[in-house]
Amino acid sequence: MAERLLEALKLAYEAEKEGLRSYLKYARKTKVGVGKDMFIQLAADEVDHMELIENFREKILAGQPIEAVNVPKGRLSKFMPNIKDASLQPVDRADIGDEEALKIALEHEKKAMEFYKAEAAAATDPKVKEFFEKLADVESKHYAIIQAELDSIRGDGFWFDTIEFSVEM
Repeated sequence: MAERLLEALKLAYEAEKEGLRSYLKYARKTKVGVGKDMFIQLAADEVDHMELIENFREKILAGQPIEAVNVPKGRLSKFMPNIKDASLQPVDRADIGDEEALKIALEHEKKAMEFYKAEAAAATDPKVKEFFEKLADVESKHYAIIQAELDSIRGDGFWFDTIEFSVEM
């Protein structure tokens, strides 16, 4: 079990590192200010995940007992729109590069979520299972937020926390 788990943790670490690189690249490229912030926060979450995974891996390598790990929920809740204030904010328009970045980010989060769910399902130790389930949960939330941003580019109402149309008559 330890060998398989160590390999899974190595793969998870590398995937988080790739996500970090991608999100920082997208943050540099997007012209929408709050979009930049969202990608930076996603990148920061990836750093947190890398640290959690590395610490978990080091404990296993040191032969320490597996303990429950506190996985932070993520920093992106502040990007969810506040309907009351959103219509008062100016709107910056996204371009096709932002849409492509979001599509790639969405796919990254989906793969990470599926990987963590599969590892949780394969885990025999309840604490390992819980660790992977918590990581999958955070990735699932990232996926939902990115999907909402992508939907907004397609005209469904919001772009990086700013309403694009008035809901008042």
